[in-house]
Amino acid sequence: MTMMSVTFEVMFRVEAEVESGEVVCVVGDCDRLGNWDPHHAVVLSRESSIPGQCRKNNQQMENRCDKENRKTCDVWRKKVKLCGMKNYNYRYFVCQIIESDSEFTERTVKVIRWETNILPRVFSPADYMKDPGKYDAEIMKFGEYGGKNHVTNGWLTDQSEIHIRIHGNPIRMWKPKYRKQTYRIKCTPLDQRYKDHLDEDEEEDEWGTHVSPPSTFTKVLVSTLDERHINHCVQSESGTIFEAGSYMIFTAETTEPESLGFQFDFYVNQEGVTPKHIGYCYLLPVDLKKSNDTKTVPITGLNHKPIGQIDLDYLTVKPVPGLDLKMDVSYQNYWKFERKSLDVGHRGMGSSYKHKKLAAVRENTVQSLQDAANHGADYVEFDVQLSRDMIPVIYHDFHVAITYRKKKRGELEFYQASVKDLKLSELQSMKLAHASRISDNDRDDIHEDDIDPTDLQPFPTLERVFEAVNPATGFNIEIKYPQEKVNGEFEEINFYDRNKYVDIILRVVMRTAGHRRVVFSSFDPDICILVQRKQNKYPTLLLTNGEDVEKYVPYLDLRTRSIDMAIYFATFSNLLGIDVLTSTLFRNMDKIEKVKEAKLVLFCWGEDNNDSNAINTLKQKGVDGIIYDRTLMSNHWQVKSEIFEAPATYRPNGLSRSDSSSS
Repeated sequence: MTMMSVTFEVMFRVEAEVESGEVVCVVGDCDRLGNWDPHHAVVLSRESSIPGQCRKNNQQMENRCDKENRKTCDVWRKKVKLCGMKNYNYRYFVCQIIESDSEFTERTVKVIRWETNILPRVFSPADYMKDPGKYDAEIMKFGEYGGKNHVTNGWLTDQSEIHIRIHGNPIRMWKPKYRKQTYRIKCTPLDQRYKDHLDEDEEEDEWGTHVSPPSTFTKVLVSTLDERHINHCVQSESGTIFEAGSYMIFTAETTEPESLGFQFDFYVNQEGVTPKHIGYCYLLPVDLKKSNDTKTVPITGLNHKPIGQIDLDYLTVKPVPGLDLKMDVSYQNYWKFERKSLDVGHRGMGSSYKHKKLAAVRENTVQSLQDAANHGADYVEFDVQLSRDMIPVIYHDFHVAITYRKKKRGELEFYQASVKDLKLSELQSMKLAHASRISDNDRDDIHEDDIDPTDLQPFPTLERVFEAVNPATGFNIEIKYPQEKVNGEFEEINFYDRNKYVDIILRVVMRTAGHRRVVFSSFDPDICILVQRKQNKYPTLLLTNGEDVEKYVPYLDLRTRSIDMAIYFATFSNLLGIDVLTSTLFRNMDKIEKVKEAKLVLFCWGEDNNDSNAINTLKQKGVDGIIYDRTLMSNHWQVKSEIFEAPATYRPNGLSRSDSSSS
């Protein structure tokens, strides 16, 4: 018998908390364990429950705001035949499974949470042979091994996620007696797949009195971006209090978003009095056709007459079609807080437009990024958006200046065009200038880039940058997406659908990143949600100006307008952290500690960082990443090979957050 033909019946046994309808699976690096694919993982069987431990954990959960339904602490097990003497890597995860009724389609798997320690668990045949009984009797604890405990929420595998947001002052009641009331709002799913479950009597009742919607398997959780309910919480019978100026989010997951609508019930909230139900409204599947939009819908009273209206803002997040995501490793929520601050090159070696001190090499070019890497930058930051032919290109602004010659006098003039309206070949071949030249009326050196080599030319593709820049240098990829500002100005109009836009960028990153460290960022909170939920490998930061209103016109989105709101949003969305305008931090340095208390990573950006004293101060205060310009700052850029300590076979492609606590 050869060593390769040795067969083991290995008992996989783990204690895990689960809700009704959830199961525990094991996935690993061989065919028998699914080759890291959750759709082919081994489903374990429930062995027993541990009620005492359940009571303890459920009490802790209730103290955290009834975040979830009560869980049971069960032991799950399964014997799996493994062949050969090689070591087997594996992980456990909790999921919901819907088996396929066709041999041509895979089962539907919704990963709820999974073990994400950088190193997977290991089954060693050599150790097993020494004492098989000891191994079979051992009960492992979900998420705990190697002296560490790290569990991360799942991503969108087969299901979509719908967010319904109510924020600002969206409720307008028409009767004076209702205008100054505080309301509780409850959201109930309306799944058209189950509309036939209503019997004839119920259908007749709907014409006479308001009745509850039909039951559905979809669960709607509620969150508020404040100290009350940052995490996803189960709704109470009479809903959750909405206060004017606040931000409330209802979240639901479904495999068929085109069939899911929502009913909203309104209750008058008065201290010490049972909430009074006064009306309801609907957001139907026909209203949810786009990836995101805002709908104004009427509120109907219990007498079936309209009593007001409400603005409902929604976002639908869909999985990336055809993107094959494995469970071998994840860096979405890993960070070693004890490490030194990272030095991040802003657009490579720095901004070459607008700023007082301009970089000698054009920003966001292959040469600028590579020069920053050569100077020892830990990461280089750059901006990504799509050309007209849907190719991710590196460029900061949404517009460029096209040069053209007038008919009679022959003078060269500038015409502003959108990057999204030009194909890659046009962006790389046309005579283009930075859009700032239009307002400056600057025609000097208009032909200056004619003889520049390719790596100094603007608009390199994202794929080209991955190929050309030293793979030891990390990428901070800022995904551009236009927003509305408080003054009513739009950065760009008629832009791409958010889901399609992010899908294209993610496909390129997943295909070309290799072992490079990657972190995403965006000023648009919805882009951050999409990036975080559509993949399971790389972390995401929310970019924010904080409370600054002097250097930049604030965005209209409430989630972008303060550090506190950014903290709440990042916590709600399970982001790695936030990336804040430095001038805002210098005006309120205690915010640094608040970010740390929330267990979030903190990066900072802005012209204030182009000063040695500022950089030293930020590092002393514990800022995790500092994005700045200038070759003169190169004395700060030292290669930090000791930052990432994982073995070569699991060298982090992304970042790493606290190894010691469960997320």
